[in-house]
Order: sequence, then structure tokens, then C-alpha cells
Amino acid sequence: MPRCIAVYISGHGYGHLAQIAPVLNQLPRLCPDVTLLLRTALPTELLSRRIHVPFTLLAGAVDVGVVQKDAISEDIPATIVAAHAFYDAFTDQIEHEVERLSPYNPIAIFSDIAPVAFPAAKQLGIPSFAIASLDWHDIYRDFLPADDPLLSTLQQAHTDCDLLIQPPLSMPMNTFPNRRQVAVIVDPLPATVPVKATSASEEKTALIMFGGAGDPPFDINALGNIPDWRFLTLSPVHHSAPANIRQASLKNGTAAVMQDCDIVITKPGYGTLAECWQTGTPLVYLPRKFFSEYPYLDAWLQEFAPSARLSVEDFVSGNWLPAMQQALDCPRTYPHIPASGAEQAAALIAQALPRP
Repeated sequence: MPRCIAVYISGHGYGHLAQIAPVLNQLPRLCPDVTLLLRTALPTELLSRRIHVPFTLLAGAVDVGVVQKDAISEDIPATIVAAHAFYDAFTDQIEHEVERLSPYNPIAIFSDIAPVAFPAAKQLGIPSFAIASLDWHDIYRDFLPADDPLLSTLQQAHTDCDLLIQPPLSMPMNTFPNRRQVAVIVDPLPATVPVKATSASEEKTALIMFGGAGDPPFDINALGNIPDWRFLTLSPVHHSAPANIRQASLKNGTAAVMQDCDIVITKPGYGTLAECWQTGTPLVYLPRKFFSEYPYLDAWLQEFAPSARLSVEDFVSGNWLPAMQQALDCPRTYPHIPASGAEQAAALIAQALPRP
């Protein structure tokens, strides 16, 4: 008889999916009788690209995250309004989730990192697990007064979580009472990955990758003036764009694209950094000074990664070459990845699941 696990995935960007999907892909090996029920606002096409095991989708928003003006700019006033609208009725949200889940009789709940999952699991009398490198309490704490009731609501929700599984690149997340660290969580590379070809002109390739919010605005024509470089983007390319810019194919996933690139242009976020680490790809990154996860990622990059910061002003103007060259020349190398964090996380969860 199949046993159901409900999985809550934040719709804020694609990094949360990139983080939890490798764990979900490992579960059938350890728990072949388990089925997945996904609670998320993310589109089915995107979920299917990352999650390689069968699932049922129960669509809808499960958290607020942060409202983005663009990929690197947060709209803090709009975030505060949206967060209060969602969490001021949190008791009702919990009850609605319990009602939605009850017909499926789940044996456990995973979340990355919707807080409503944990009190819902408690009401259902089942264990809950968080898999995350950030949480909304620590993010909102920089936006709100210390005595804002919203922070207390989120802190209380986190205390209902049985175990937080933390990969590297994580914020402290001290509002979770039980925490376990694992290795970096990232999908394994395809068995056959492209090998970068060296042309006679020694042309280099940069991947422009900013996640679900799309590329921030920049002077695309300026990239046409950078010699011996071509640029791949995940966004559609207008026919008037310079000839050295084209859209990348994601047939084999973003990490496979990185294998054919010399550098990644990005914002700091778990999913992209984990894949750069996995593929050994240097990166150029923009600061995110109003996002409290950024200082932790920036410190890690400056100590461990072949990387360079690119100012927002230089990004917008297309003056990328100095930072790209700095990243290529950077003497730092990524630490060795000693184990699969996805396998470790799946094993921790499998051991804690109720027995059939």
C-alpha cells in the first residue's frame, strides 16, 4: 500500500526546488512504497524538470517569500504588506492545510521552507522535516520591528518542526530546535555531459543565470563589444541582440550547461552556487545588500570560490569584462565535495519515517 508524503515548496524563485528535488529523487531507493504530494505554486513543467519521480500536484501558494522588483532588487514595503496579509490569518491557513491534506492521509511532511507545513503536521500527528538554507523568520527580521507579532508567529511555527536538515551555504536558522548538517545538496551531473571545445580563437563562454525572476535589466548591446566572449542566457533573446548572445538549451539541466561554460554571471543563491561548486565553474556575482542571506554567501564566496563581485552600476552598463577576468584569474578553488548531501538527507528522513 503506497504511503504519502506531503512536500511544501516555496514559490519564491527556483532555488528552493533545486534544493529539495535531489532529496526527493533519492527517496524511492530507500522508501519504494512512498508517493509524493506536492504543495506549491511552482509550474508543473518546472517541477517535472527537477523532480524525476512520480508526484501529485496540489497547486497553490504556501508562503510569501520576498516580493522582487527584479532578480536583485527586493520590494521591502510590498513584502511586509504581503507577509502580514498571509500570516495574520495563520491559524486559518493551518486549518486549511490540514483539510487539504487529510484525504491523502500523509505519513510525514517536508518543507523548503513554508512555515505552515510544521504546525499542520503537528495537528495531523505526523513528523515534519525542513530542508533549507534560509528561513523567512531570519529574512523578515531585517525588515520588521523586533516586537512584530509576525516574527513570533514564524518562530512558533519553526518549533513545531521535528528536524531541520541544513546543507552548506546556510544561514544560522536558530529558531529550529533540532538541526542536522549534511553535505551540499545538488543533483548528480548527467552521465554524459558536454565537453567544452576550444576554438581557434579561444573564445570563452559566460552563462547569464538569475533564476526565476529573470535577468535584471542591463545594456545588452554592450556585451557585443566584449571581444572573444559569447554569452548564454536562460531568457529568450531578441532578434536585435548582438550576435555573441544566444539562449541556452536546458535539455540536460543548468549544471550541464555550466559544464560548457568558463564562467557564470549570477546573483548569490543556493541553487546556482551549489551547481557552480559541483562543476567547478568560476562566477561573477552581484551584491544583494538588503537580503540578509547575502552576507553569509558573500563570505563563503570570498573564502572558498573562484569568484569576483560585480557592482550593480557595472552590471547595468555592461562593463563586465574586468570582473570576469578577475574571476578567471582568482587563485581560490572550491572545496572538495566529500559526499552527496541529497543521499544523506534522504537517509535521515527514511530512518525517521513511521514504519509501515
